Amino acid sequence: MEMLEGQTLRGLTQGKSLPSDQIIRVALQIADALEAAIQRDHPPDIKPANIFVTQRGHVKILDFGLAKLASAKRMENGAVSQSREIAAEYVSTPQVTIGTLPYMSPEQALGEDLDSRTDLFSLGSVLYELATGIPAFKGNTPPVLFQEILTKTQRLLRV
Repeated sequence: MEMLEGQTLRGLTQGKSLPSDQIIRVALQIADALEAAIQRDHPPDIKPANIFVTQRGHVKILDFGLAKLASAKRMENGAVSQSREIAAEYVSTPQVTIGTLPYMSPEQALGEDLDSRTDLFSLGSVLYELATGIPAFKGNTPPVLFQEILTKTQRLLRV
């Protein structure tokens, strides 16, 4: 196991925005790691707490807990959807969403089939938070968060 010295994006930002040049450096590295993970069918759980920035500025994605879930994904040859496989493996109730609520895509929130676009949506949510210092979607309860994810249009950011 690699020893890492640095901090997560959550610790790095602490509710503040990052300078745009740092956001770009971090975003490029996350996107590169995300592409490699998706090609191997190992989608990570993209959120600031799972993205680590080393003291040298190298970005590492830490949590691939969802990768095990995606490995059960099968082509449409009579297999159940990925969302249902996820629910079946981790909970006894079908149609349950798995992921971190404020960074979920609308498809995750709805319990639909997922693909790499879900990871890109989560990355966009993380980048929004890095640029503004606030989460893209906020709510005190899961239903409020789901409502935000499904209906809110983010305002354009001026850079």
